[in-house]
Amino acid sequence: MNFRTENRPVEPVQRFRRPADVFEALLQSIQGGETHARPTLDLVPGSPFLPFLEIGYALRTCLEKPVKHDYLLERLRPHLNVLIGTLPACIMPMGMLPKLAPLPGFRKLEDIADDEIRDWLIQEGGLIYGEMQRFELENYFDAVKPYLAPGGLMVDLGSGLGKVVMTAALTLPFTRCIGVELLNYRHRLAQERLVRLLTLARQGLEALPEPLTLETPLQLPSGVQANGRHLLDLGARIAFLENDMFKVDVRGASLVFLYSTCFGPLMDAISDKLARELSEGALVTTTTYPIKHPAFKLLEMHAPGTLSWTSVMIYQRVGPQMSVPASESRYLHQPDPDAWDARARAELLAMIGG
Repeated sequence: MNFRTENRPVEPVQRFRRPADVFEALLQSIQGGETHARPTLDLVPGSPFLPFLEIGYALRTCLEKPVKHDYLLERLRPHLNVLIGTLPACIMPMGMLPKLAPLPGFRKLEDIADDEIRDWLIQEGGLIYGEMQRFELENYFDAVKPYLAPGGLMVDLGSGLGKVVMTAALTLPFTRCIGVELLNYRHRLAQERLVRLLTLARQGLEALPEPLTLETPLQLPSGVQANGRHLLDLGARIAFLENDMFKVDVRGASLVFLYSTCFGPLMDAISDKLARELSEGALVTTTTYPIKHPAFKLLEMHAPGTLSWTSVMIYQRVGPQMSVPASESRYLHQPDPDAWDARARAELLAMIGG
């Protein structure tokens, strides 16, 4: 398969002459989420992020004091196999920690246990945001469509601003597309984007010279044939849930999408969950991190720079459902500690103008 390597030039849709114009306008409307402003996490009593904020403040306090840099690196060094990047993004100057002072009673880093720091780093990795460009998603849906029957349920775990879910609902004839996102602000932005998408869809359909009916033949952006119901029922086929991916049952899904580039430390738990819940034949796709669970068969592996900027793997659920996790720990990686230490010290020195 010859994949696209960049976004093709597009012109804003000025008039809706045919359904293809509606599709193009809708796809253009959901681009650019990677540039959204990241609000800081709420520092208010009762916030579910208070334990996360407490540890984040303790780490950031050490980052901001050069005399504490050695201690900061000492506390991070045992957890390099769950650390995304060199230093945690949340504690950096443009991170998601509020700029206000920590609440009274927040502990110092010296009073926080190693297992708490490890759990914090795993959670912090899941807060990092990224998304595929339009041409990458076009490549992705071209790659998975041969394995999918018409209909079915598509689920995006960690759906962010909803770009993949809405693209899926436009591109392939899924019966339903659902996004699951933990962070409230991202869920809220996805809901707002969906409202704009459906408003634009209604305006585009009303402007067509010939009204679209439920049975009007329709070619989807992927080239798959469908009918007018695909656009007319668009709102009923998309839903966003504000929830933890581990608390949402994906039983019945025919495709689970994971933009898992920052999920490395979570991949064991995720793959065990999917092995328990998915039916035989269901597809799972991941980025960067492969699935090494016996319940999943690799169908395709696309190296970085082909389908997407990072590697993309397509798996199929095989065998009976599993009631217990696989016992093997499969995903943790271990960077060279000396090389990491040198990078971290260089970054810390640059931050203080050294």
